[in-house]
Amino acid sequence: MPCCFDSLSYSWDREAAVRRILVGKFGTCAGQACITIDHVLVEKNFLPILVDLLKTNTRKMFGENPQLSNSMARIVNKHNFLRLKNLLDDPAVKSSIVYGGKIDEENLFIEPTILVDPPFESEIMTEEIFGPLLPIITLEKIEDSIEFIKLRPKPLAIYAFTKSKTLERRIISETSSGSVTMNDAIIQYAADAVPFGGVGESGIGRYHGKFSFDTFSHEKTVVRRSFFTDFWFRYPPWNDHQLQLFRVAYNYDYLGIALVMLGLKRAKKNSYSI
Repeated sequence: MPCCFDSLSYSWDREAAVRRILVGKFGTCAGQACITIDHVLVEKNFLPILVDLLKTNTRKMFGENPQLSNSMARIVNKHNFLRLKNLLDDPAVKSSIVYGGKIDEENLFIEPTILVDPPFESEIMTEEIFGPLLPIITLEKIEDSIEFIKLRPKPLAIYAFTKSKTLERRIISETSSGSVTMNDAIIQYAADAVPFGGVGESGIGRYHGKFSFDTFSHEKTVVRRSFFTDFWFRYPPWNDHQLQLFRVAYNYDYLGIALVMLGLKRAKKNSYSI
């Protein structure tokens, strides 16, 4: 799931945004959930500030040795651990690590790891990560994040941290995703009054509360007619006049029906399509 991080002006906003990103990535089953953040998109000139904030707050949350923290989950099984290890074993990916990267295969533990600009063609950027690895992608301007998102499969969620209403509107209107959450992460799943689900490659259908009932229900159409009224022009043999009535009736053009009936609107010769 992509996360756009705008250059927030106030230190309080930055701190709050970073804490929410970290708990939405490392704190949610060590990133092993379908709605965790996969990568963060940020302007190049804001990168040093963001990286410093991420490092500082990761230490605050998980300590100098995250493996000793009760707040850091282990990888669910050996198969997924080896998959994540292989992502980091790519030399080009390994060289992009700016924080973390330590692994313990025996205990299925990978510490919170931050990377900057791993190659776009690497597997860590082409597959969902499902682990505590957080790539940061730098852009010339944050608006470029919209095109970045559009060039990739439709995500289950988009997260954006911004005070710009213009950027917010553009993300909502110009991208396609299961959901969009502004200035937070993960919390959309906890809101049972709104539907949860994907779109396109990220899934079909939606659930939560009544939305679950609607998803697994079929709304059957039942039509009842009276014998009292009928439309004589629906039955052959047809002529131009009847077909013109068909055309205006099919388009719910009530004024047109009246005009045709009064002879004030004539059918074009040999124009029979409805």
